Amino acid sequence: MKYLKFFQTLLLLLACVTLSGAKATVILKGKVYRHAGSVSRELKCGYYVSGKNYYIARGRENFSFRPERADFRVSNISVAGSFPARQIGGHLYLSAIDVNTLLRPLFMPRQSIRRHAVRRIIIDPGHGGFDRGAAGKSIIEKKLVLQIAKRTADILKRCGYTCILTRRGDYLVPLNQRPLFANRSKGDLFISLHCNASKDTRAAGIETYCLTPAGASSTNHQKVSGTAFPGNAFNANNFLLAYEIQRSMLLRTKGQDRGVRRSRFAVLRNLAMPGVLLEMGFITNAAEERKLATPAYQEQIARAIAVGIISYHRRIYSCR
Repeated sequence: MKYLKFFQTLLLLLACVTLSGAKATVILKGKVYRHAGSVSRELKCGYYVSGKNYYIARGRENFSFRPERADFRVSNISVAGSFPARQIGGHLYLSAIDVNTLLRPLFMPRQSIRRHAVRRIIIDPGHGGFDRGAAGKSIIEKKLVLQIAKRTADILKRCGYTCILTRRGDYLVPLNQRPLFANRSKGDLFISLHCNASKDTRAAGIETYCLTPAGASSTNHQKVSGTAFPGNAFNANNFLLAYEIQRSMLLRTKGQDRGVRRSRFAVLRNLAMPGVLLEMGFITNAAEERKLATPAYQEQIARAIAVGIISYHRRIYSCR
């Protein structure tokens, strides 16, 4: 234990040294950037380099990044940042948006996470009715996501949660009505379930989306938007929920990590609670379609989603 404390102290001293001669904050193209060493010091974390990667770390969590890239990693989970890390005057800087919505929720949850009850879970099976969603050779998205939604709800109910589905049958709920339904139902979390599709039949893997922060670009749309939606009030919570579910799904399915991503999806924008959208695999990939079609794998995914929600709940509780 004394060696661990010595090592942590040494890393903090190194962070102080790296800050010497550098500005703690710079403005680049109208965006605020924070010196990485200064950020690590503020978060009481270690700051070090290994190979091409730079790390901000404490305890079981570590945040890794490379200069001029926005594809970060959080404890080996791929995470899409809002802006690339910048190298300025021989020093590395991270955008203030990424510091506030990625790093602070991980390392300073009490100061950044909105503490709230986690009792009523809104589960949103995508598509329905004439909107079939993606289609494979043997399954279609609208049916598959409903099956997994019901399995997930059953598991969470056995764990003491109340679960409400935005649809329980094969009918279409308009996109703008789904967050309104969640808000009217006084949900505490919103989980939208989907499956991916691609013209490239080799495309595979699992990805989890949370709402893009105001002033940033989405993963799937590079245009920067300054519009703040009601759901942006939960930016830190949105990321933490997405991270815990993505980590749980990868651990239990051994699927390919396509990361925690950002988007301004209609179902996420106007939520009055933290929310995420899950892409649970590619129906257009033959191997993933075969797995997704089996009740055993559907149960595996449902359990992974439930465990991710429970892990998020525990983190919220620990912040009190």
